[in-house]
Amino acid sequence: MVTGKAPWKRCDPRARLLATLASSGAVLAAGSWPALLAGLASVAALHAASGTGPRAAAAALRPFRLLLLFTLVAQAAFTGGRPVLPGLVPDALTVEGLAAAGHALLRLAGVIAVSAHLVTTTSPLELARSIGWAIAPAARLGAPVREITLVMALGFHFFPVLLDESRQVRSALESRGISLRHPSLRLRVRALLVWTLAVLFGMVDR
Repeated sequence: MVTGKAPWKRCDPRARLLATLASSGAVLAAGSWPALLAGLASVAALHAASGTGPRAAAAALRPFRLLLLFTLVAQAAFTGGRPVLPGLVPDALTVEGLAAAGHALLRLAGVIAVSAHLVTTTSPLELARSIGWAIAPAARLGAPVREITLVMALGFHFFPVLLDESRQVRSALESRGISLRHPSLRLRVRALLVWTLAVLFGMVDR
């Protein structure tokens, strides 16, 4: 929980956005382990400034665990080089592949963690205004900055609400025996249809 006394909370939302972009850029641009560790240290520093800890970062990564796993396996399996243990493990698993997999995994995890940190510690209106300020120079090129800012404000405000409502609808359906994980394909399709309609009607109502 971010309190009003946290340094991060006292900062201007635009400064938070710039700090997040700088941290994300440092992680993405890291071409070596020291640079990557420095980028991850900046992510940890932002979490420390807001009063959030490792648990918050882990919670932000949990919904992306399949993407992280896919990144790890793809990098490890398709990067050539010297076999880790010749004759004991498949030759496709290489030293370079493991290094590339670890590097890619940490880069992706760092960007997700710092982006989620900004979203969860900044109000939707503050975030939309900050992004609108960042893209304001594009108005000289004819970009509809005000309209984009309005759409982002609505999206940032309602998207978390819709996610929470979708979880509530799913729990309500499962309590009535309508589960998306039912062994029967017909009942799974029925559950998905009912869940989708319930969420859509809730969206229209809001």
